[in-house]
Amino acid sequence: MTLFYKHLALLFLFISSSLLAQRSERLSGVSALQISEEATKTSLSKSTVNLPFFDDFSSAGIFANPNLWEATNQVYINQTWARSPITLGVATFDGLNQFGRAYRLSGGDSICDVLSSRTIDLSNPQDSVYLSFFYQAGGWGEPPASSDSLVVQFWNDSDSAWQSAWGTNNGPQESFERVMLPVETRFFSSSFKFRFLNYGYRAGAFDVWHIDYVKLDDQRDYRDTIISDVAFTRPHPSLLVNFESVPWWHLNNLINPSALAKKDLRLFYRRNVNPGGSNQGRLLGEYQIALQGTVVDQNGLPDGDLDDSHGDNVEIRFPVPDTADVGRPRLNFLNPPYTDEFSFVSRQYYSGGSQTYSANDTLTKQQDFKNYYAYDDGSAERSYEVLNNRGGFIVQRYNILQNDSLKGLYLYFLPSAIDITKQEFSIIVLENNSGIPGQILYESDSLYQPQFSDHNFYQPYLLDTSLAAFFTRGTVFIGIRQQDAGPLTLGYDQNRRGYTEAFYGEVDDLYQSFLGATIMMRPIYGYAPRDLGVQENTFNQEDFEVYPNPSKGTINIKFPFSEKDKANWTLGLRSINGALVRQSPATEKWDMGNLSPGLYVLEIQKTSSNELYRKKVIIQSY
Repeated sequence: MTLFYKHLALLFLFISSSLLAQRSERLSGVSALQISEEATKTSLSKSTVNLPFFDDFSSAGIFANPNLWEATNQVYINQTWARSPITLGVATFDGLNQFGRAYRLSGGDSICDVLSSRTIDLSNPQDSVYLSFFYQAGGWGEPPASSDSLVVQFWNDSDSAWQSAWGTNNGPQESFERVMLPVETRFFSSSFKFRFLNYGYRAGAFDVWHIDYVKLDDQRDYRDTIISDVAFTRPHPSLLVNFESVPWWHLNNLINPSALAKKDLRLFYRRNVNPGGSNQGRLLGEYQIALQGTVVDQNGLPDGDLDDSHGDNVEIRFPVPDTADVGRPRLNFLNPPYTDEFSFVSRQYYSGGSQTYSANDTLTKQQDFKNYYAYDDGSAERSYEVLNNRGGFIVQRYNILQNDSLKGLYLYFLPSAIDITKQEFSIIVLENNSGIPGQILYESDSLYQPQFSDHNFYQPYLLDTSLAAFFTRGTVFIGIRQQDAGPLTLGYDQNRRGYTEAFYGEVDDLYQSFLGATIMMRPIYGYAPRDLGVQENTFNQEDFEVYPNPSKGTINIKFPFSEKDKANWTLGLRSINGALVRQSPATEKWDMGNLSPGLYVLEIQKTSSNELYRKKVIIQSY
């Protein structure tokens, strides 16, 4: 090789290395949802299920209905991970187990989640039996690879074995596809069962599938594809124009607080009907908004004909109230001043006509106003990471409504196949320079380490010095600066899109995020979260025991109260700096195996008072 070509090769290597080290953002799957062990306990019915078998996953909770399904804990019932489902609520299959943790962090493709029906009596069906359902690949979660699949199996009682009846390694990511499966006579028995399972990467919420509207019945054929169910399809939106929450006293001090509230809400529903059938006469647009239990706004005169012009079997967006009609008032629920933290509970519903399934008729949302700004809805569908960002920041734009002191930052870190708990970051505030981050206004003296918490539970990181009220009303950029080369895995809300802007890098090496959704970080103003300041009571040391301590996993708890009084108490676990890591109803055994090693404070608190007991707990690594 000549000298010229040697220099050319070195230049190419230098350019390649520079490109490889360039900052870049990415979305990743989730390696844990941190579901508490107590939440996984379900009471299973032992009775046989009769036809028709139906589930649209609209019931409350994160696990499948135990009266219909034997394996209930592995799939995740939710309203946010799928795109435009057939009805509100889906069952999500991924690489997380019943505790919301990766089946195996080292990865590998194999069977992951299984959703198995209870025993169904198919000993004497009247006619043809079909299983129907809808499915989607990925949705707002990570789409499956071509080597991954979703499978349906039937139980063959005569062979005592599961037999595959359907499978796919491909599917739509922005819509749902219908499947109609005939159940052959060889499966007819009093012990029939069916199940869904997915093959995928076992290291977390990777290779995601969703199913909706599962129905098994006889007297059907392949043309029996009509669903008679008018249903909401998306969660309740925010009551505010841009925010999910603002500090309550900032709202009080606005000259025109009503400008912060939406004049109407855009809701989504599907009229799942036979296109040749008659209109079901839905009365759309009924709503009620309550403040601490007192109704402050409602609509008693909804449109009776609004859905006449809406298409069948497609997702439709409609306003509530319908302010396009003459005489329709806008939403009118804000009425400051408020004297303390408060919450609105909004209920959207429709009525009229008859339908087989009514669980999808109502949307409910609690919107809290405390001491922070929030754009996200509190649900993480992906993990947000910035690669090669040592010394760089990750910030979002916040439109602060008044001068005030910044106290800290709520952050939601979640596992995503890498351990970030030893990394460090600072809290940073940047000025607004014509819509992009400018010079640094403030950076915390302290460095913080990420801590994992329960599913979608924010962790507060408080400043060690109060940030003086030098903010002018308007735009600033608030977030974190990474100290290490490895990426930090922040919760990412895929449903709240276009409400803020994120940037990463450094002032002289700046990149705007083009992913479009919301990083889960919330600036805290005015005062520290109140749950950090509960007064501790004295107690008899012998009446409150925690063992083993140190522990590598499950801890046992002896309570300083009687068994019959246990329902009146709750458990809490805090980091040594006071941040709440986990909560649970009082239980004698609590699994700590997925926490970072270190010193924690275990609390038991009476729900009706400030009575509180504390113990230091040491968690060791395996």
